[in-house]
Amino acid sequence: MQRIIVAVGGVLATAVTAYAVVQSPLALLVVLGAALALLLLMRPTWSIYLALILSSIALPAFLPTTFEVAGLTLHAHEPFLIVGLVYSVAKFPASRRANLILLAFAGSIAVALLVGFAHQNSLSKILYDVRPLLETAAAVVIASRVYGTPIAERCFRVLGWVLWISAVVTLAGATTSLEVGGRTEDASLTSVTGDSAAATRLLTEATFPALAVLCGVLALAIANRIRVRDSWMLSTPALLIVVLSFSRNSILAVAVAILFAMIANRRTGTFIRGSFIVVSALAVFGLLVALGPVLAQLPGGEFINTQVQSYSDRVVGGLSSTVQATDPSVQFRARENSYLLQGFLSSPVFGHGFGFAYKPSAGTASFLLDYAPYFAHNFYGWLAVKGGVLSMLLLIASVGSPLLRSLRDTSKSTFALGAAFTAMLAVSVVAPVALSTNSALLFGGLLGALTASTDRSGRMKLADEPVRAFASQ
Repeated sequence: MQRIIVAVGGVLATAVTAYAVVQSPLALLVVLGAALALLLLMRPTWSIYLALILSSIALPAFLPTTFEVAGLTLHAHEPFLIVGLVYSVAKFPASRRANLILLAFAGSIAVALLVGFAHQNSLSKILYDVRPLLETAAAVVIASRVYGTPIAERCFRVLGWVLWISAVVTLAGATTSLEVGGRTEDASLTSVTGDSAAATRLLTEATFPALAVLCGVLALAIANRIRVRDSWMLSTPALLIVVLSFSRNSILAVAVAILFAMIANRRTGTFIRGSFIVVSALAVFGLLVALGPVLAQLPGGEFINTQVQSYSDRVVGGLSSTVQATDPSVQFRARENSYLLQGFLSSPVFGHGFGFAYKPSAGTASFLLDYAPYFAHNFYGWLAVKGGVLSMLLLIASVGSPLLRSLRDTSKSTFALGAAFTAMLAVSVVAPVALSTNSALLFGGLLGALTASTDRSGRMKLADEPVRAFASQ
């Protein structure tokens, strides 16, 4: 009888739902929301995987990842991040050291937040400033608690497939007319109209995660803790995504990851392998340039030549001081840094608080008018202006301890996390990883995982399992 009641109830519920959807399309959203809520109640761990996927994957532009709800812009990953935060706090304990690291990071946010309220800065701009940092803190909590559990290993596997899907979408965007979500622009340093013969530059939600993975794998290879051919499941899609971003930030990140590997390993062989990888990469790149006329005669050769030439012009050539003296992007950041210095010096101890406009509005685009005065590409200069020396010291306290410990840790996972996080810290001088709503989860996730992996309180650690598990696929 119970089965009959359940079956009849299911049929009636389906019929009522179908009728409601036909009568009002809004009912479909309600039904989908209810179904999703029920799913998360039954499988709450999925919220963590979905937050990771939606914040790190490159998707075609026709698939929306942001929604307007009651006048606010909601990112697709944010509801899952909240559910994942509640679940991880309720399910897994945190070590005393992890709590101290989180407290220091939260303190750096709290200082700027309280100063912003004290100065009566605009509430909407305060929320604009603090929002990505709150997501960073949430990611720290989740990662520090689930590290050492099967959830963390599954997250590692999920990230691998996210990179492959993102690589396929990114490559499709570079070779076809498919529009990819994120920023798409001409890879030339001189043309901003997209009318030149340069390649298409694709900056997606997968760019920073791919760069972090590439730095971690590269550091392991240089330290001889993993064979290059065993890392292809991670390094191949990551390298493709990073190359098609045509970003000079990637050169900085890779250089810092190599330096981290040399300092952490402290062996002559590490220096030799690092030099060999750098020389080999330059040799392959030079060979592609030299074989340009030959490649042009082969199917797909023109595409390869365009990518190589654009990479040579924008990334390699863009590192020269002559090019940077006239590069609009570099000059824009230089002006930002000048305003940041002025703002910091006017209130060096406590800063001006979140919601403070450290520079005047410029341009006609809505971002330049409404948000650029509050945003900066230099994360550390930005935080110094908002929260002063006090916020900066608390930030250093939160990231310094796990980084120093990672230099002495012997596990592969800690070594890779340390290299990746150090690279992201270096990149944040010119591209604030923690200030993007999506990459904030990457920054916080790396900090939280590194904190847990270097915890010597005796709690379970993943050690080398994630690296070994995916490399063996």
